Amino acid sequence: MASKVKMNSRVLQLNFAHLAGLLLLLPLLFLTPQVKAASVITLLEAYDRARDSAPELAIARYRVDGAESQRDVAKGRVLPQVSVFGQWSENRVEYRGGLIPDQQYPGERYGFQASQSLINMSNWMEYDRQKALVDVSEQELKVTESQLLGALAEAYLNVLLSDADLAQFETELEALEQQLEEANALYERSLLPITQVLETQTRADTLRADVIAAGGRSAIARENLIALVGTRDIEPMAIAERVSLGSTAGSAADAAVMAFESSPEVAAAEEAVLAARKSIAREKGSWVPNVDLIVSSQYSDVGFDNLTSPPRTSDSIQISVNYPLFEGGAGSARLRGAWAEFYTAQQQVEAAKRAGETRARSAWVQLQAASERVNAARQAVKTSKTNLDASRKAVKAGTARVTDVLLAMAQNTRAERDLSAARFQRAMGWLELELATGVDPVVLAPRLSNALHRGVERPPAEQAAEEE
Repeated sequence: MASKVKMNSRVLQLNFAHLAGLLLLLPLLFLTPQVKAASVITLLEAYDRARDSAPELAIARYRVDGAESQRDVAKGRVLPQVSVFGQWSENRVEYRGGLIPDQQYPGERYGFQASQSLINMSNWMEYDRQKALVDVSEQELKVTESQLLGALAEAYLNVLLSDADLAQFETELEALEQQLEEANALYERSLLPITQVLETQTRADTLRADVIAAGGRSAIARENLIALVGTRDIEPMAIAERVSLGSTAGSAADAAVMAFESSPEVAAAEEAVLAARKSIAREKGSWVPNVDLIVSSQYSDVGFDNLTSPPRTSDSIQISVNYPLFEGGAGSARLRGAWAEFYTAQQQVEAAKRAGETRARSAWVQLQAASERVNAARQAVKTSKTNLDASRKAVKAGTARVTDVLLAMAQNTRAERDLSAARFQRAMGWLELELATGVDPVVLAPRLSNALHRGVERPPAEQAAEEE
């Protein structure tokens, strides 16, 4: 009888522990934005929102605008320059002595000047250089868009993965608490030793800590997604059990070739080489004489000229030649700097190609491994469920220990988590491969979103909101 009283006290303590665990979860409920007002969005919808709000993408767009403005400035220097001028005045001449009366009359002068550079290699090469830099900034914008899609997809799927993790731990905990009740009942009838009950309780206490940790990871994952999307009232949409993802690369070698040909990182580096070539040509062009054509016309009827000459019109056509003979070595120094820029850009192309090849090959291998892991994990889940059912039946039949059930439950949870992680890695591996081979993220995002959510319906509340 005394042992039973001690056991009841133990159960009471466990209930308090359970209550304490639930209280520890309360802050997570406030931290996690799983509120009724949150709208369920697809991966594509999340990407569209991120494109509108991401500061990194805005910066890249502004850099394109800035490069285009510098190109237009350089273009203006090689186009005709036209200016007009005008001067109007009121003039008064006073003669002291009174012999000649004072004179007062208006004056005016106006005209125009037009110039066109006939030979100016520096300006023309600078214009070509700025055009190449526009191409560089556009390729860098594509790189930023690719990075944004990769980061967003990872954050989006990580929320779903952490939620699945939390749900699996909660499911195991619920089953374990039921198992604990059964164990207590058997103990009360002296059909189960106290050690097995305590082992069950220990596993339950450990699992409650796992639930709390999983809840924290879920909250952090949501914060990462919110930071990319820019709004808090969002909830990722569930993904299909079976996701079909077809890659454009048939092998690791194919992926490497596609990375060379289409990668925006490589394209940006190559455009930078072209710009560096134009810098060299620009500096060499500074040693070529500059020849300008200048045409001007002027009408003059101003000031004291009226005393000696009538109003007049003058026209002029000039050919101006300018050649710098000596700059103190500045021209040679600028040329050396341009060559250094060129060699640097060449090495950056080589670095980009090597990084692109490594990334593409690694992504292809990762995708293949993840696909095989998904198949293996599905079989492991099936086997672990069968083992769990068999263990529970064996315990009821008295042919197995409770610890066997605990082990089977842990194995089943691990198998479920492995399957979720494998599905996550496969999706990310496929995305990484497509991005590495240069697929446009604007085209890639809807492909991935459609594959992930195919056959998945929105919650009824979301559907009603869309209809309204």
